[in-house]
Amino acid sequence: MLLDEAALKEALKEFTGDVEQIPPMYSALKHQGVRLYELARQGKVVEREPRTVHISEIKLGAVTADSFELTVACSKGTYIRTLVEDIAKAIGGCAHVAELRRTGVGKLNEGDMITLSTLEEAGEGEALDAYLQPIDQALGAWPEIALTADSAYYLQNGQPVQVPAAPTTGLLRLYDDQQQFLGVGEILSDGRVAPRRLFVKNRA
Repeated sequence: MLLDEAALKEALKEFTGDVEQIPPMYSALKHQGVRLYELARQGKVVEREPRTVHISEIKLGAVTADSFELTVACSKGTYIRTLVEDIAKAIGGCAHVAELRRTGVGKLNEGDMITLSTLEEAGEGEALDAYLQPIDQALGAWPEIALTADSAYYLQNGQPVQVPAAPTTGLLRLYDDQQQFLGVGEILSDGRVAPRRLFVKNRA
């Protein structure tokens, strides 16, 4: 079967937005406490519930008689191999992924990537430090709040605190009054900010 580029372009329209996927057997999801990939290695196949993922964008790249390239912007939990298989089925064929490359996560993109060989050559010390980025840079999509010294103290000891003008829901980046990143917090149902995952120990 030769690829029909027009049919492929039309099919891609159905795979943007919220999409239902059945997780592959070779995945880390569990069935009755056992990883699916462990069952798959035993030759077993079990029923998996569909999961909803979000595909923000699909760009079609090079197309040949028997292959095509895609650039996909998607939500966490998306199985790209399953996506490719489903797209192929939609045009009456079958497909597998020959090459898969992650080009970005959140605000971090391909331009921020460093090869392992570069890191190995840097060794330790200042040469390596030049490649390190602040941990909170990976969390840039979440809103940030600055805590008073007292609020930071209580929060670092596991106690929720009231913070004026905090968002009403969701996860947050937490900073103390010295703009030091403390970690991730979440908004409780009563509006208080609670610690979710902290990276700085109480300095008291």
